[in-house]
Amino acid sequence: MKKKLALALVLSLTLGLVACGSPDESSSGSGKDQASASGDESGSSDTSGDRSEDEDGSSDASAESSGADGTETPEGWNFEGVPLNIAHSTTGEVGDALQAQLDAFSELTGCKIEVELLSSNSEESVYTLEVRAATGNLPDLFQSSIGAQLDKLDPAANIYDLSGQDWIYQNVTSSYLDLVSDPETGAVYCIPLTTSNVAGCFYNKKVYEDLKLEIPLTWEEFLNNCEIIKTQTDKVPVVTPYSDGAGAQILFLSQYFYVHQEDPDFADKYTNKETELHDSETFMRGLHKLNDLYTKQYQSDDPLAVSFEKSATDLANGDAVMTFSRTNILSTLSNVAPDKIEEIGFFPLPDTSPDVRGVATWMPVAWCVSKNIAPEKEACALALMEYLTTGEAIDAYCKVTVPTGAFMLNGVELPDTISSAAREAQEWVAKSSTSVMEYSCNIKGSNMVTILQMAETGEYTPEEAISEIEKDNAIDARQKGVAGW
Repeated sequence: MKKKLALALVLSLTLGLVACGSPDESSSGSGKDQASASGDESGSSDTSGDRSEDEDGSSDASAESSGADGTETPEGWNFEGVPLNIAHSTTGEVGDALQAQLDAFSELTGCKIEVELLSSNSEESVYTLEVRAATGNLPDLFQSSIGAQLDKLDPAANIYDLSGQDWIYQNVTSSYLDLVSDPETGAVYCIPLTTSNVAGCFYNKKVYEDLKLEIPLTWEEFLNNCEIIKTQTDKVPVVTPYSDGAGAQILFLSQYFYVHQEDPDFADKYTNKETELHDSETFMRGLHKLNDLYTKQYQSDDPLAVSFEKSATDLANGDAVMTFSRTNILSTLSNVAPDKIEEIGFFPLPDTSPDVRGVATWMPVAWCVSKNIAPEKEACALALMEYLTTGEAIDAYCKVTVPTGAFMLNGVELPDTISSAAREAQEWVAKSSTSVMEYSCNIKGSNMVTILQMAETGEYTPEEAISEIEKDNAIDARQKGVAGW
């Protein structure tokens, strides 16, 4: 990553998007990868007053020095001996990567960082932070889920508003900022802690080349490819890991990209009961696509018996040609077939128009700063937040773990260790992406997996499935006390 960062106005760093995997990627296929964004950001493993940059002191820097990768950092970041208490719940290799970032910042600035490991149980972690918020004892920096879990912490009262920092808008993607900002006040509360999980179609490039198939730009073209594979080979066109709750939902939830393109306010309208799911033909196409795979016999013979590991293995070996998954399949591939990972490509779930294509993402958990941080620590904490969105910080991260998803940041070049499929997914995140609907709408019934599995095996038609989903969602909305339900 050798992209230079332009210093703008107050030496803010211009930064960027790289491909990386969510903290739980290594457990892909183990049954722990749940495709639900509500509550704990399934794309990640663990949950856990405006101020200007002049006020935080970091704008005093007038010179810069280059990091090991060529990334420029302000010499004015001198926080010798300033202590910061940081709490997160991320462990394993990704936890080690986070620690590498913190160590690099400490070496750069001289600050003293003490890390507190929160519970890996998301509910316990959130409860701990709620209690500490109530007593005015939040850590200086802490990990939080976004969405409903962030709301539990009463951000306006407890989390530092970053909207006065110019770098936040230059460095963090707008799609992430939309999920961690107050639409009424403009307050911004978080930066991404790790990486997003990008959904789309992973395919065997060698088989595509042998059959002279082209990347499909529409769902009709996709089905044509499936028909060629079915009639000309003994391979499974689409391996479907529906034994796992996540695998059963990914294609359906990915369709939300196209719903959002058509109506950016759809999630709000549905939450406010101003529309129904079945009213949207675009939303319904997600169920019709599942039905196509079933009725045309383009999927696995026994889809409810297929695991993530089997889908990755069959894809790598060429026994299957395509699968709809999130980028965490790359971690599974690195375990079951590391020598075949470069034979796997990526393209977005196609829809009706070749000119409108993109990906849906599961967003990473967040770093937050306590609103009540001690004044003598404030500038250091804000400098660390800025640093964590730089190419230098991403370099430190990627030296410890190979990324398989996408950082929700702008402009940083990808490391050479990134697989070509992850790089392709990364490029789509940069040019055309949105988060899945659950980040904008907290209504999701508990029976979604079962309903979709019945649709995927022909027990429900798309119309029957949407009726069941709407009933299930209505129960969930009433239990949560959503107005109008």
